[in-house]
Amino acid sequence: MAVIVAAEDDADVADLLATTLSRAGHVVHMAGTGPRALQMVAETHPDLVILDHGMPGMSGLDVARRLRADDTTAGMPMMMLTAFAPDGARDVFDQVLHKPIPFRQIADVARNLLATTGLRKLTTGRPLNDPERLAAVARLLDEPDPVDELALAMEIANLAEATGAQSAAVGLVLDSTLQVVASVGLPDLIIEAGGVPIEWTPCGVLAGNDRPVLFDDLTRDPIFRDLPLVSLSDVRSYAGVPMHSPEGLVVASMVVMAPEPMRFSGRTLEILTAAVPRIMKLIDRRR
Repeated sequence: MAVIVAAEDDADVADLLATTLSRAGHVVHMAGTGPRALQMVAETHPDLVILDHGMPGMSGLDVARRLRADDTTAGMPMMMLTAFAPDGARDVFDQVLHKPIPFRQIADVARNLLATTGLRKLTTGRPLNDPERLAAVARLLDEPDPVDELALAMEIANLAEATGAQSAAVGLVLDSTLQVVASVGLPDLIIEAGGVPIEWTPCGVLAGNDRPVLFDDLTRDPIFRDLPLVSLSDVRSYAGVPMHSPEGLVVASMVVMAPEPMRFSGRTLEILTAAVPRIMKLIDRRR
């Protein structure tokens, strides 16, 4: 069994592809656009990526080139499935298949490609739906002590001030939801809901890759510019760090945000990282 991310904007083709690969025993995550495919790769750590070329927002070749340029995904097996292969596709993809093609043949090529690469994992984190990681998060879902809750709120407010951020938050990263634990400056909608879908924020990428993220301007990023968080909060600058359980699993994220571009720097990440032990200690008392 392998984890496969496939990007295809034709709904009928996407359904057939997902069905064929699932019946072959694989876990399949379908994306309808190039930016969504990049986000899924970061969140799920696939063993194989299959890309159409002509997709809205970002072509399959552009997605593949971006993955090849990142050290964590540079060696990831990739297949192009397209009616028209652009120049340079064979220099980037391990396999280029042309539509129309029997879907059974696609599954066979995928099997052979996976066998060649040995289902190697190329990123350092774990998928968001990893059972061990989710169990570690679940242990932190109890109600906090009121004193700890106040201390945590003060820590987050101090972080916002120290980094020059308009808003700051720490949240538990579930498989499909970011549950806000403490925050300052977030929209009332998010506060009242207690969190947001993981797809609304870059936190899934942060947790999936298990490394800090820093964006000078989310509105210029092809993956994140259309996120509801950006439109609801007018967020442009964004910086965040992962937070770990005692076992070393990513269970939470801590982020700061601002409406101005280029607000944060590497120094911001240093401030956040230094605060992690204090804040994680307060969260960990929920067990």
